[in-house]
Parts: sequence; structure tokens; C-alpha cells
Amino acid sequence: MRYLEFKIENYRAITGPLTLDINKNPLIPIIGINECGKTTILHAIFAFDWLNDDLNRGRHLRDVSNLYALSSEDPKISATIELSYSEFMRSLRNVKAKASKNQYDDYYSSILVSDFPKQLTITRNLRTKKYYINDDSLPHKQLNNLLARNLLGYMTYILYFDDFRDSVDEEIEIDKSQKYNATGWLSIIEQLFKKTDSNLSVFDLPGMELRKRKSVIAKVCRKLNSTLTREWQHFNLEDQECLNIFIDFEQSDTQNTKGKIKLEVIEKDKNGDEHYFFVRDRSKGFFWFFNFVMKLEFNPKVTGTSGYEAIYLLDEPGSYLHASAQRKLCRKLRDLSKDNRVLYCTHSQYLLDPNIIPFNSIKIAEKDGGGKITLSSIHDYRGAFNIKNTTFQPLMDALQVNPFILDFHTDKVLIVEGITDRYAIELLKQDLDVKILPAVNADSAIYLVSLMIAWNVNYRVLWDNDEEGRKSRDKASKFFGSLEADERFSLLPATNKSGKVILQDLFCGDDIAMIKDKLQLPTNTSFSKVMATLFYSDGKEKIVKQISIETKGKFIDVLDYLGF
Repeated sequence: MRYLEFKIENYRAITGPLTLDINKNPLIPIIGINECGKTTILHAIFAFDWLNDDLNRGRHLRDVSNLYALSSEDPKISATIELSYSEFMRSLRNVKAKASKNQYDDYYSSILVSDFPKQLTITRNLRTKKYYINDDSLPHKQLNNLLARNLLGYMTYILYFDDFRDSVDEEIEIDKSQKYNATGWLSIIEQLFKKTDSNLSVFDLPGMELRKRKSVIAKVCRKLNSTLTREWQHFNLEDQECLNIFIDFEQSDTQNTKGKIKLEVIEKDKNGDEHYFFVRDRSKGFFWFFNFVMKLEFNPKVTGTSGYEAIYLLDEPGSYLHASAQRKLCRKLRDLSKDNRVLYCTHSQYLLDPNIIPFNSIKIAEKDGGGKITLSSIHDYRGAFNIKNTTFQPLMDALQVNPFILDFHTDKVLIVEGITDRYAIELLKQDLDVKILPAVNADSAIYLVSLMIAWNVNYRVLWDNDEEGRKSRDKASKFFGSLEADERFSLLPATNKSGKVILQDLFCGDDIAMIKDKLQLPTNTSFSKVMATLFYSDGKEKIVKQISIETKGKFIDVLDYLGF
């Protein structure tokens, strides 16, 4: 059994019918400006399956009516599914147990006299929460609702991943009475126990002998941390090793039926002493990573009986990850789509890498003047494909034609090696009127030089004074000639005996520590993460004012050295 396509009608601002064919496209990125309806599309698909009704805090089932339409048509989500005769009859037998004999006999005979439908279209009315099946041979509304709900119990699960703003539960309550209907983080932890050993259950902890309980928890912790370490190597979020997670248990009653567990992060300092933190206390990047891996690896929803394993709906995945981690996530999503269906909304160029994501699979979400949400492929898009339209900026960036988006109202452009350099210089350039243009890396700055020359822009290029930067400058000098190089190509001035200087060296150590403290970042947070967090912080102006005169002076000296 598997889903072939979804159709959305009158759900919030989607008048529709808006159709998504997930059979042909296993990986579908959705782009568009803010408030264009990307998340609404994911919520609608998630709302189709009644088994998701209590998840996502019910956000997908609130305010589902189309507020832009004057008509009172019910919001409906339809799915076309493919199934075998045996799968169909299995669910039909389950319906028999819940229906009266006369009802079922009439229903059953009407099915037998018709050809078996290898595909069924099931529609859910989100106002009544009822299902109906669009097939003339299945006329009984009540039994169709029962049949549809039973069929969905065997279908591939639809999983929703938001940006994980909802915190990981600090304390997860365990109650033996919930063993067969656990939800949320309790169900995830139960799956962790089952994947550690099929004979284990988190619900057995309250009544377990103390020494045995410690042994079981230790075994589960090894499974958890080995999984996190494996995935950490794929993402490498920070310049450090993956932090260990410790599971702590506390008894809640004297009847040995209730308890609670805590998930804590263990960090060792330079002296080898251990310090314990809640997961929410770590960086947003680690918080996202932990949520993603837990809900991916230990999701309690088992695979379907056939076809692909699951449908993953991801809303702005990797929002808190730096560029290199987002590139790795892009590959992860592609690999995930080999055995699953993956739909995700994004503003990030790194999640639209043309070497990984086929551009013909990208969908464009738009909201017209009347509030109507539409979705189209790039090939079918009829709007103005304007590179100044922020809808397409991630595409342009992914294609590395992002310089065309800039409005060169200034006559000064500084090309730097990467986005972190741009953040730092933008924060400390003070009143200097210069546009900072980040390259992808030291070598790619050469591509941008060609554009500056073609547009007759007063530009400079600044490389780190390290091996990679020096090689890139020499390469650019040979390509464009000494006259261009002498006037416009610069390395950071060498101010120490080693002769190696990178932009991070312009900051005094106390300033970096101060910024981390003001932003409440861990002491081991990488420089790139510190700069990105500061740049997008609401309080950045106050923090920048507290940066030392020495650091500010170094940046001004460098900009003066460039000749602007």
C-alpha cells in the first residue's frame, strides 16, 4: 500500500484543487517568500491521516477553513492510494467486526459484484473529521469511514518535522497504563528502548530492580549515543566531538507503576570534570540535530506493509545549521528520499544544490492578491521569473549567480571568502559605505572578480593570509594580471611572527568570550556560529558597542589598508 498523490481543497488559503504527485517525485523542495503558504501545504497533507490528529500540538487541525473565500465549502484533503486485493480485504474483514450483519452483508456484496479497484481515492472532510471513498461500488458512508480509517492504519506514516521550536521535554512521565497508547517524547523513548533490545520497554523501569534498571539504562544510553555519534559525523555541526546524552530515572509512586526520566547532556571540561545540561541549554544547531535524529531514527511509527517507508514533511529543515552542515543535510534528504517520500520548505540555497536536487522537482508556492495559495513547478510557472524576486533568490544562489541580485547603488564592493567574513565585517565596518559580497570559498572569489570587472565596479578582494588564501590570490593574479592584482587583491596583513592571519584573529579573545556570554552560547561554540548568531540577534547593536576599541581598530585598519 502506498500514497500516489494528494489533493487539497479549501484548506486555509488553499482554494485548490492543489495537487502533489509524490509517486513521480520522491523529493520535492517547496520555495517561496514568507507567508506564501509553504507550511500550509505541509500541514494539509499531515492533516489527512487521523493518526496524526494529536500530534504537532494539533496546529494542523486549527483554523482549517478558508478565510479568504466567501463560500462555506468544507476543507477537504484527498489521497489516491495503491493497494492489493489482499490488503483491501484485510481491512474489509476488520470493518465486519464493527458493523451490523445486515449492513456488512449489503456492503460486502456490492463490492464483490464490482471489479476490484487497484487505486482508491479517499477524501477527508476536516470539518467533520470523517472519510469517504470516491468509488461507486462503495456507497455506504458509515462503513466507508470505518474502512478508510482502517486502511490508513496500514498505510505508510506521514511524519511532520518543524523547526523544532517546541522544546524537548525536560521530564518525561512514565505511566504503565499508557504503554499501548504513548504519544510524544514518551513514544520516541519507548522506540529507543525497543531498538536497543526488542525485549526492553521504558514502561518496565518503574517496577525494575535497581541494579537491573541501571544496566538497562546504560545499554540504552550506549545505543542512543552511538546513533548520535554516527549522525554527528555526517553533519559535523561544531568544531567539537558530539556531546553524550545521559538518561536519568526517578520513581514517582510506591506502586511501581509510575516514574519519570530526564535527558541530560554531559560535557567534559579541560580538567575532565563532567557538567550536566538539558538539551535545550545547548546551541540551536545541536538542539535541531538532536530533535531531527531522535524523530528520524526512533520514530514510533513503523514502516508500511509495502512500498516506500514513510512520507517526511520538513518545514525549514536546518534553519539553525551553518552552511557546511546544510550542504550535508541536503545530501541526507536526497538519500532519505530513495526509500521514502520527502517534501520540505526552504529559503536556503544550500538545500537546493543543483548537483544534488533536480531543479525540475522544485515547486514554487505563491499567494495572489486575493490570498489564494498556488503551487507550480518551475517549468509551469507563469509569473515573472525575476531574479530580484526573493522567491527565486535561493535558486539563484544555488546556481551561483547570486551577484546579479545585488543592487549596486554603491561604488564600493568588498569580496570576502565566505559568509562568516561578511557577518563580521558588516558588524564592524561602522559608517563605511561598502557592500560586502561573500564568495563560497577562497577560490570561488575569482568568479566574482570577472563580474566586477564587467560591470566596472570599484571592488576589492580580501583573502585570509593562510595557505589557501595565498594560493587563491596567486591564482587570481595570474588570471587577471599584475595591474589588477596590485590595486585590488589583498591578503589580511600579517601581524604575528607566524605570518598566518585569518579574520577571526582580528578579534581579541575577551571580545569573543563576551559575545558568547551575551548571546548565552556555550563556551565551545565555533566562531562561525558566534558570528551568525550575533548578526541575526535582535540585540546585536548593544553587543557590538561593547566590543573593545582594539578589535574595532583592527577592522578599520584593514578596511583602510584596502584603499576604500
